[in-house]
Amino acid sequence: MAVALKEDYQKALDEQKKEVRDLVLAGLEQIKEGKTKDFNTVCDRLEKKYRDEAISN
Repeated sequence: MAVALKEDYQKALDEQKKEVRDLVLAGLEQIKEGKTKDFNTVCDRLEKKYRDEAISN
């Protein structure tokens, strides 16, 4: 049972890493398109989203 939980945890962690990577790439794309002038703004939005999400879960 512990092995199954560890595998589930690892799978969830891998999915979260992929989601964060995709969001960062999307933020970079917004900068390229001129929708966001400052990379710090993108990072602040991502940080806020994940900090708030972690608290609500």
